[in-house]
Amino acid sequence: MPAGVNQHEDGTRRNTNARTDHRHHQKRCGKDSDRSQTRNNIFIFPGGKPELGESPIDAAVREVGEELGVRLDPALLSLIGTFAAPAANEDGHSVQATVFEHSLVPIDEPLAEIEELQWIDPATQVEELAPLLKDVVFPILLAGSRKIQRLAVFTGSASGKSPVYEQAAKDFARTVSSPGRAIVYGGGRMGLIGTVADAARKAGGEVYGVMPQVLVDGELAHPGLTSLEVVPDMHARKHRMSELADGFVALPGGAGTLEELFGVGTWQQLGIHAKPVALLDVDGFWQPLLKMLDHMTDQGFLAPQFRDSLEVASEPEALLDALSLWQAPAARWGAGSKN
Repeated sequence: MPAGVNQHEDGTRRNTNARTDHRHHQKRCGKDSDRSQTRNNIFIFPGGKPELGESPIDAAVREVGEELGVRLDPALLSLIGTFAAPAANEDGHSVQATVFEHSLVPIDEPLAEIEELQWIDPATQVEELAPLLKDVVFPILLAGSRKIQRLAVFTGSASGKSPVYEQAAKDFARTVSSPGRAIVYGGGRMGLIGTVADAARKAGGEVYGVMPQVLVDGELAHPGLTSLEVVPDMHARKHRMSELADGFVALPGGAGTLEELFGVGTWQQLGIHAKPVALLDVDGFWQPLLKMLDHMTDQGFLAPQFRDSLEVASEPEALLDALSLWQAPAARWGAGSKN
């Protein structure tokens, strides 16, 4: 689902688009378009001119609201990339589109001047597609590689006995804090999780915390985050972190870390989300757990595809590479609402 077009003097149109799930809502150009069309009946991203001073995300939210009548959550918009292609309906012009991903939202009838809306699966052969979709965006989506932009991090509220854990947390945070990436976590300031937040912020990274009110009242919240979202309880915290994150990584930790890890792993099995889950295996910390998972698989309690879907690496760079190539296994029952 998409938005935002800006006409430049050089004939380049700049779009700000947002899509939902693995299918795309497209609008069909019609006679009521405010621009002269050289080809009609072509599906393109909905779009319009950004207002002065609008960010790409603001333009996407506004235009989708105006054209499709739905409200996107800006925090759930993840950048896919900026792409260029010949304009669909204006010969001699090109279009540059910034494309975002958003979780699935229901859409009824289009608003504004849109003649027709249609869900289009990138894998489906549709002739009536704009070059931007047919030749650029859809092939990239079908290639399978994904850029993890918001990574949920689970780790201990204690620092552990060995200094190797704290150093690994700092190294991991610095690696993740490259431009275009952010950390999502529980919002705390103590232990390894506090170390991750401190190191990421020091490196210039964005860190988003999600914390229940009771823990905020207990003065456990980190004071220096990009933002801290306060939620009613632990259940709301888990759900919100799952919404915000593109993937999940567990560093060494205790019972809380295991509970968070197995929670998102179970949601992946049920099809509630289709996002990678990974372990940063610092100094062999996770080897006993991996042996237990292998035992569960051998005994028929854990399906092999879900055991294999868990990514494991001992270095942050290798872990990020594995996450970018990860492919979701089929959900166990094929049910659930993807976010």
